[in-house]
Amino acid sequence: MSTVNPPFGFLSLLTCLLLLLALPGLFSGYSGGLISILFVLMLAASLYLVATEKKHLTIGLLLAVPALFTHWSFGLLPETIRLVINGGFQIVFLSYVCVHIFSYLFRARKIESEVIFAALCLYLLLGLIWAFGYFLLELLSPGAISLGSEINSQSMDSRELIAEVIYFSFVTITTLGYGDITPVSQLAKSLVIVEALVGQIYIAIVIARLVAMQIAVALRD
Repeated sequence: MSTVNPPFGFLSLLTCLLLLLALPGLFSGYSGGLISILFVLMLAASLYLVATEKKHLTIGLLLAVPALFTHWSFGLLPETIRLVINGGFQIVFLSYVCVHIFSYLFRARKIESEVIFAALCLYLLLGLIWAFGYFLLELLSPGAISLGSEINSQSMDSRELIAEVIYFSFVTITTLGYGDITPVSQLAKSLVIVEALVGQIYIAIVIARLVAMQIAVALRD
């Protein structure tokens, strides 16, 4: 993949991701609709980021358009099927974006603001990918994740459920482990283990990469 990226591509995506994580909590009364709008903005920013070459744009559109369509196609499909299809396309599309960012990070030769933004975007996207994984798991196997004694996922709106699993995912990837939401099924436990490992390994690899880049620049100078 190319290392050339659209102007402000990583910054735009990082802004959308941070808004997605922060704003619903600040405006809880409007969180459902706000999450939907922010997800669309995140998809648009991700598509803009990978649209450096025609083939990448084509692949991005093939993955993003179904995600956008199923996100808004209320009533056209049974609700569970719509949500499963949407979640699946979200995971595949965001994984594609992660590959693009990962390639950029390991082709970069010096530390710039774009490299820092890219590293942050990749970390946040990994948390979202796992969040969608937990979302699909809870849809297909209700009770696979315990959302707390006072919360029933089957009675929750899908946007409320995605908000809960996003929180759970980032608590897991950062290994905070508050314990208010816990995995129950064996598959859920496996996903949690892998996410926690990925979160820790990612930080170690990125720090090592940035240090190596800085040393290389110092030696050239």
